[in-house]
Amino acid sequence: MSKLSGSLALRSGDGGKVSCEYVREARSPQEAWPHLQCAGDGAMGLCVNSEGAIPRGKGYAPPSGCISLLRNEQHPREPVASGGARRSNLAPGRVLVLSAGVLALAAVTLLIVSAFLAPGTGRHVLVISVDGMGSSYYMQPAAGLKTPNIRRLMAGGSFAWAVEGVYPTLTYPSHTTIVTGRRPAEHGIYTNLSSRQPGKKPDDWFWFAKAIKAPTLWDEARAHHMTSAAVAWPVTVGATIDWDVPEIWDPSKGQVSDPFYVLRFVNPITVIELAWAMGIPQRGSEDDANRTKAACYFLTQHQPNLILLHLEALDRAEHVFGPHSPQANAALERADAHIGEMLSAVKQAGLEMSTDVFVLSDHGFLPVDQEVQPNVLLAHAGLLTTDSEGKVTGGRIATVVNDGSFFIYWPQGTDLGAEVDSALKPLRDQGLVQAVFDQEALHEMGADPEARLALEASAGVEYTAEATGPLVRTLSREEGTHGFLPSRQGLESSFIAWGPDIRPGVEIQRIRLTEIGPTILDAMGIHDPKFGDRPPLDVIFKTENPGPAVPVP
Repeated sequence: MSKLSGSLALRSGDGGKVSCEYVREARSPQEAWPHLQCAGDGAMGLCVNSEGAIPRGKGYAPPSGCISLLRNEQHPREPVASGGARRSNLAPGRVLVLSAGVLALAAVTLLIVSAFLAPGTGRHVLVISVDGMGSSYYMQPAAGLKTPNIRRLMAGGSFAWAVEGVYPTLTYPSHTTIVTGRRPAEHGIYTNLSSRQPGKKPDDWFWFAKAIKAPTLWDEARAHHMTSAAVAWPVTVGATIDWDVPEIWDPSKGQVSDPFYVLRFVNPITVIELAWAMGIPQRGSEDDANRTKAACYFLTQHQPNLILLHLEALDRAEHVFGPHSPQANAALERADAHIGEMLSAVKQAGLEMSTDVFVLSDHGFLPVDQEVQPNVLLAHAGLLTTDSEGKVTGGRIATVVNDGSFFIYWPQGTDLGAEVDSALKPLRDQGLVQAVFDQEALHEMGADPEARLALEASAGVEYTAEATGPLVRTLSREEGTHGFLPSRQGLESSFIAWGPDIRPGVEIQRIRLTEIGPTILDAMGIHDPKFGDRPPLDVIFKTENPGPAVPVP
């Protein structure tokens, strides 16, 4: 039983005041809902129901002091890139009106929920993933590269010269390996793309946490009465995370940042909290900057025991301009500044003596100068069908493009191997394939158990999904990609650990990506020998069991 009490005095845009009071013993936020009261200029003066709804009569007009969020074609205003509520009516030209009373209600809601989700105590762990940051960026940095925060963490902590990832070296399988300690075959996020049916939802990714088949760090946190937060961490839509702003986009529009689409997949209370605290970002503001602001807010206001932040601007720059290009270096310097913001937030929250920080990545990058379209050959052989525009609509097989690799699927009980092999012969003849892996080989690598065949691209080659046009296209300038075998030079990812429990001066030559999750779990003070498929990196800790231990039975 928790006794909830509080009062707030809020001021609306035109000076109107709203006051809210609540005093009651309750077992849960839901029990407290019917007893909330708000009154004042711009408030309804009525109790809300268990869903937090406020009655509105026919012909309702917003009272004075309303805050309007207007989105239209000429003057769009976007909320934080990482937050939002489920609002299907936010189409262009529509107006969302939040009265001061509604915002006051939201503030009281946060007061109530905070009584049941108190700031995390004990150990705290901050995990920052800089997507695409190969370890070469800090092991062989370019002349003039300015990353003072990364250098500071390395100087005062432990780091790996290289991290060998999983196959394929893609963002979503790799990030899921980080939080489970398992390879894709075990955790279920086999590639970025989720569809295995030819022509059906070809642009959908593994966004939803329900697809993960192994325990995660946030599952462990909840099981041990610890709190968690995540900002733009892959595969977290619907996850059991206390403050979660997932990464997701509208597949019909491609990988375009659309905060209003993200709104549909965030807890409405979190949406209003972030909007109230941070305001609405300017159009064109950097996604990583908005992500960092949200993560800093969660850290300072809620002090979760685990916070996961995913920064992706470096990955984008490397895809377009290539690894270690001036544009990629500039993106890494911005990421370093965001790391500095998070470190400042740790200090502001007074958590320096209880927070271990991990800066890591999912994969490295290789340069490419050719695009190759294997689906062109498969469609020509009648294994795939296409429409008049050349898009795949069906077929006897399915394919998934992983940039540096290409997975092929066909139904159990059918033997299409010889037919597929014959269709792809021009790739081998032209030196566009470095290796071909059968299902047994993929099983040994812990890759997708349903894939029958995988093509590994040759140096300088990137596979694409188009089924019409030329087989090979030479790029106008060097670009970059990943998705290759993790053992290829340049694909090594990063690992840096720093904090009160981390031993300074420890350098490990090479670790596996699967070792990171158990190591983070140990830093949280949870010691579960069943978590992940490898033991934690005990060598980086000052003591064998950092922090107050929470042993697993």
